Amino acid sequence: MITAKDVEYHNPDDADHRYAETNWFCFYIPKERLMAIVYTVARRAVGVQSCDISLYGALVDSRAETLYLDSQMALPAPPRLSKYITANGLSVEALNPPRDYKVDYVGYDDTEIHVEFKGLMEPFDIHDPDHSPLAKRTTEEQHAGAGMGSGYGGHFDLTGHFQGTLKFRGIEYEVDCIETMDHSWGNRAEIFVPTMGWSHAHFGRDLAIKWINHWDPTKSVDQQQRLAHGYVMENGQVYGLTDLQLTTHRIGTVIQSVEFTATDKRGKKFHAHGMAEVGGPWICYVASLVYAAQCRWTLDDGRVGYGLASEITSLQALTRAHGRRWTKSSARISA
Repeated sequence: MITAKDVEYHNPDDADHRYAETNWFCFYIPKERLMAIVYTVARRAVGVQSCDISLYGALVDSRAETLYLDSQMALPAPPRLSKYITANGLSVEALNPPRDYKVDYVGYDDTEIHVEFKGLMEPFDIHDPDHSPLAKRTTEEQHAGAGMGSGYGGHFDLTGHFQGTLKFRGIEYEVDCIETMDHSWGNRAEIFVPTMGWSHAHFGRDLAIKWINHWDPTKSVDQQQRLAHGYVMENGQVYGLTDLQLTTHRIGTVIQSVEFTATDKRGKKFHAHGMAEVGGPWICYVASLVYAAQCRWTLDDGRVGYGLASEITSLQALTRAHGRRWTKSSARISA
């Protein structure tokens, strides 16, 4: 169960440079094709925090085509997480912990974010069996089943309502969308980040489907992914997922479309197809590769919604599989 104290640091006494606390906020303006990501990673044991503010306005495969990027890796860690200000102009405050938040940012090129997030449910604790049917009992099992390994030593997801404004290069846009935020804590080294997915589909205030999945890119497309944890939020009630059938189509690393069938603990199934509208590479850790895409989701009953599809893998895994070296040929050419 997640309580108000869980928005603060969880650092154990023996925490080292690997121990991290993360906050993720993301919102989308469909009619403008604008997606914003706000992400912080605090490593209190060594006194540093990274902060990433990214805006996307198209479906791209290069960081150079990101619309806006303020990513700084070694800012001072704040004394607490319920209310903090980063050195690059971001402030986050838990207004009604752990459900409601205020996020403000003043950056460069006359770009600002001023939004409030109001949770529509109780935070979903992936390690609480009353929340997730796939919750495990031992720490070792929890890490193996979490998706992010020990990086999700503690983790909650929370679907809510974003309202406010985004100003990009002097032009102001209204923000009014349903999205999902999260908070995580645990040992999270910057290399060999586990390969996984973190995605969701929102169909207004009354229906959202959220999942974390394991991902094995070496398998065939229809066998790559399996459920770690997730939920359906329907009419104010939350039901943990028991099964997920998930297929993602990509060109290179770019997510093009996603199809899923999610089954919750009631036995109720939801099938939807998502087409990526906006997205790009997102480097939240220097040695990882994330592709984040906002999708337009369509349920079988015709309802249309929006939400993020994202996948992460380590660059160590990629260089092992795809690293290239140019050398002189040792073969002799005979006359």
